[in-house]
Amino acid sequence: MSHVLVLVLIVVMINLGFWQVRRLEERRDLNTLQAERTAAAVVATEGLVADIAAGGVEAVEYRVVEVTGRYLLDDEVAVRNRTLGGLPGVWLLTPLVPAEGPAVVVNRGWVPQSSSDPAGRPPAPVPDGEVTVRGHVRLSEQRAGLGVADPAGGRLTTLARPDIERHAAQLDYPVHPFYLQMTSQDPPPGDYPVMVALPAPGDGPHLGYAVQWFIFTAIAVVGYPLVLRHVSRRPDRAAFPDDEMDPVSGEVS
Repeated sequence: MSHVLVLVLIVVMINLGFWQVRRLEERRDLNTLQAERTAAAVVATEGLVADIAAGGVEAVEYRVVEVTGRYLLDDEVAVRNRTLGGLPGVWLLTPLVPAEGPAVVVNRGWVPQSSSDPAGRPPAPVPDGEVTVRGHVRLSEQRAGLGVADPAGGRLTTLARPDIERHAAQLDYPVHPFYLQMTSQDPPPGDYPVMVALPAPGDGPHLGYAVQWFIFTAIAVVGYPLVLRHVSRRPDRAAFPDDEMDPVSGEVS
């Protein structure tokens, strides 16, 4: 029975190791994609329509977009539980309405917050009149797994995640199905909000995890036969030739 258990563990650990290798490859592919798209020419939101129609919103993620319009501060929502430098806070998602075409939701950035009360965070006003915003296209997020669910109805002032579909449901004008993670604004913002950078490229922990699983596999492959050999040479094993002995514990049954 112990042989089967060890064999199953070895197969599981090998598969976990290769799974982490695949995750590493996916992470590196994402880093390459992000670098290529952020280096592409800046476009207006209208310049993304054809690509979205052909390949979905995923086809334009990380593209750099520039749009001019007016913020509608009354329609702003805050994304809860966002940290910066270890401090708790929120992201501010504010619709920006151009002269023509759908509005685009802009992640203006992070503001600190010590409580769930909006009055507990510093003011983050928007400029009067038109502003020109440049930022990266980011995908709307939906609830996954055991994540907190936002109410489906009513007018919300906060969201658990940047769910543009839910945000748009309480607006009376069309909105693009993505949001912009702002990198610059003209005129520039004040002290708050603090603009949020894209996730830094890197390999993450996947290589280290893969190495760990392969080391555990090697220990099992090399160590288990040594245990069996040790048990088979124990003096008490020879004293009970007709009894069954567990090869791991060495106990006679």
